[in-house]
Amino acid sequence: MYDEGCLKKIGANIRFLRMMRRIRQQDLAESLGISQTHLSNMECGRVNCSLKQLLRLANIFDCQLEALLDAQKAAECWGLADAEQEEDKLYTKSDIEQLLKLVKKGI
Repeated sequence: MYDEGCLKKIGANIRFLRMMRRIRQQDLAESLGISQTHLSNMECGRVNCSLKQLLRLANIFDCQLEALLDAQKAAECWGLADAEQEEDKLYTKSDIEQLLKLVKKGI
């Protein structure tokens, strides 16, 4: 049910929410009281996240804890859930993924 792959999903959700909020890794790391390297490792799923860190992240991102654990909930924080199913949505899931890649590259 749960394995190390969950760490990558949680890390991806942290990265997604951080990028959507336009928060630099260094700034978020300082808010959490950890190094930028440790945050990078969290986002890549290489290290565990403590419950305390997850709670702090939820408060920083002003979202429910579930948004850090579930990609669907993370998307709901931005009103992006079911984007492919609703015609009135601005972006599809594919569009969002491409936009995130561009944001990450700094374009």
